[in-house]
Amino acid sequence: MQVINIIGISVLLVFIVFILQKRNKRVSDIFLTLTMILFATFLFSDLLIQQRITSLSFILVSLLSAYIFPSFLIYGMVLIEEEHVLRKKWLWFYSFAIIFNVFLLFDVFFLNNYNTSDLENLYENPPFIYHVFYKSSNLFSIIMLLWFLKPLKLYGLKIRNNFSSIENLQLKWLENFSYCFIILNALSILIFLMYNFGYLANVKTPFMVIFSGIVLSLFYFSYHGIRQYALADFSLINEYDKSLNFKSNNGENLNIKYQSSSLSIKEMNSLFAEIKYLFEIEQIYLEPQLKIDEIAKLLEVTTHKISQTINSKANKPFYDYVNEYRINHFKALLANLEKRKFTILALGIESGFNSKASLNRIFKQNTGMSPKEFQKAELS
Repeated sequence: MQVINIIGISVLLVFIVFILQKRNKRVSDIFLTLTMILFATFLFSDLLIQQRITSLSFILVSLLSAYIFPSFLIYGMVLIEEEHVLRKKWLWFYSFAIIFNVFLLFDVFFLNNYNTSDLENLYENPPFIYHVFYKSSNLFSIIMLLWFLKPLKLYGLKIRNNFSSIENLQLKWLENFSYCFIILNALSILIFLMYNFGYLANVKTPFMVIFSGIVLSLFYFSYHGIRQYALADFSLINEYDKSLNFKSNNGENLNIKYQSSSLSIKEMNSLFAEIKYLFEIEQIYLEPQLKIDEIAKLLEVTTHKISQTINSKANKPFYDYVNEYRINHFKALLANLEKRKFTILALGIESGFNSKASLNRIFKQNTGMSPKEFQKAELS
């Protein structure tokens, strides 16, 4: 355990330094740093307990573990919030930690006068009320993470409906971390219940496995949190629909509903014809960082109307609509014998893609084969 703690503290300190050196810090960076500081302090306090338990180290370990999760949750909410600012309504995420804080301080300093032996027993074999708080903390984390996955998914829908290039905007890593943390909290509840009811004689080994998993997952979270420089700036978008629901390429029914639509069928058909002109004649899709607000400015309408028209007429979000044109353009270049002197990546860049990774991924999703396989089939 000591080795894990020391490694964890060292790596977290490196991450903290990286964030502090970052220019143009956002509110999300502050909460990412806070989460790392809390976790590093928690690991340090756990080291102190392994040497000699005191009232201070016991309180720090117990309290810090309760404050790490809500700090992470606020970080996630700030990250996906369209203006990337802190909302006061999110501060209630700390409610459970504060309640536990009050109880713990009252118990240690007013109700009981614990000596070192008492604290060791309290730490290793906590009474029923402590088990209630510990397991409630796990349940609170699971419930809140399941709740967090909904706005996280909505964020994914928003960026697909406003941007044609989303590789640097996606937060799949945050979703992965959330699922990982749900599993670790569920395992923690299960293992400690088994220990409480006598099914496990020694809880130290499974506890160390869970603790190691938490440390590794937080490293994963911290690493990607630092890398997430590019964020979708929805403040630049005139307006977007808050109930985006459409049928994606994988068949998932996301059910688009524009409840306050001001477009008639005739207006929508006319607007869609203008959009198609920009794509088919002007080839606007060749702009790698094309955003929906650029289309709206050209046609002098709101982004909401562009979004509604594309989703209703093409039955797909802006991201898929743009990339369908890019794929068709790219296919034509791949099938052109005169273009064989150019690399596949060069042809992809010429088609509006901005990286090899996004080119290969999007092309395979649409055709079921890699660009190289497609070119070989076309020219064979």
